[in-house]
Amino acid sequence: MPRIDQLSRLFKAVATQDFASAQELAAEIAATEERNGHHTAAQLLKGSLVPNGKHGVKTETKNGFPSLLTAALSRRPTPVALADVRLPRTTREQLIEVIGEVQQDGRLRKAGLRPRTKLLFFGPPGCGKSLTAHAVAHELGLSLYVVRFDAIIGSYLGQTATHLRQLFQFAEVQDCVLLFDEIDALGKRRGSPTDVGELDRIVIALMQELELSETRGVVIATSNLPTSLDPALWRRFDLAVRFPAPGRSEIREFAKVKAHHFGLPLGKLLLRRAVAAGSYAEVERTVESAARRHILKQS
Repeated sequence: MPRIDQLSRLFKAVATQDFASAQELAAEIAATEERNGHHTAAQLLKGSLVPNGKHGVKTETKNGFPSLLTAALSRRPTPVALADVRLPRTTREQLIEVIGEVQQDGRLRKAGLRPRTKLLFFGPPGCGKSLTAHAVAHELGLSLYVVRFDAIIGSYLGQTATHLRQLFQFAEVQDCVLLFDEIDALGKRRGSPTDVGELDRIVIALMQELELSETRGVVIATSNLPTSLDPALWRRFDLAVRFPAPGRSEIREFAKVKAHHFGLPLGKLLLRRAVAAGSYAEVERTVESAARRHILKQS
């Protein structure tokens, strides 16, 4: 039999219409039954995960909605607080304001205003855009779902636009942070002679969803190539936040903090490699690689 804590979490997910979590929990219960040797029950449960499914065989539901969510949304943990992310002062202040607006949503709406919930983070790679999206979800106490573009870009005319509509429908009923990481894949500037017309339609569909949807949580898009985005797409976001590349002094300080975290001596060679890395993400990889070698050498 399923444990009470499993059932409690499943009921909570159903009550809050957290479809992705409900499916994960149902699969977890089925796997538990399988491990306990209840193979017939496990097969029945797996089949019940999909309407009209039998023996755990997956079939698509009406309009592909549940199966799309399973394929297109990846739920990620959000252990990082905003205070732990390296950000310029003005960027941090902007984000704190937005978080406060979402938390005080009711007060703003009574005054005829709405919080800014559609954000674009832009800047060079490795400067904390995706990590900051995780931190925003952490501060708001919301689940974070990352959109998998390979699952929503369809080969048939209009299919991608339909998938976008379904994703935003999910965000309209689910309190969450929906992250379009590297949205450049969907929002490229229209009118290129090398692109087919379907790509332009995708950009238009994305702009319409951003403009018309009333999400319960926050939608965040990140871009490493802001100049490639369609100019009209920028206006559909409530706020565009710039993430500049860190300077040498900022990278040095970040490398020192990371090395201290692992109890790693920060010698001149490691510091020189870190500074040459040029981004927070690369510094982190450089220091972590050195920390692994240091720990294994000690053992």
